Amino acid sequence: MRKTMQCKAAPELEIISGEESILLRFNISMWANLQDTDEGLEALKEASVSETCALIVWAAGKDNNDDFTLEKARALVSGMDVSNVSEIINIFSDSVGMDIDKLDNAQKKMILQIMKAAVKN
Repeated sequence: MRKTMQCKAAPELEIISGEESILLRFNISMWANLQDTDEGLEALKEASVSETCALIVWAAGKDNNDDFTLEKARALVSGMDVSNVSEIINIFSDSVGMDIDKLDNAQKKMILQIMKAAVKN
């Protein structure tokens, strides 16, 4: 049986803070970046909203910004408006095809475990 798939481009978001501009790409490389950290996908399960957002910003921005560190992402997120943080998390959720607001904690953990296993393989 033949299937056809319409390829979607990875979402991008440019964050401008003062003189600095950071391009975030919500693609498979972002997942690899999350997997390569001690915090990784496991941290997304238990992290605060600001830490979750910082991990997402770092992972999505790392490949496009050579000197972008998790500490810089945390500092950037700590100065953001709540609506900006919410938008970043929503773009992340949309990029992986899930509506986080409709999931309970057990479902979120299960999805993250599946994603972690998929990234390892």
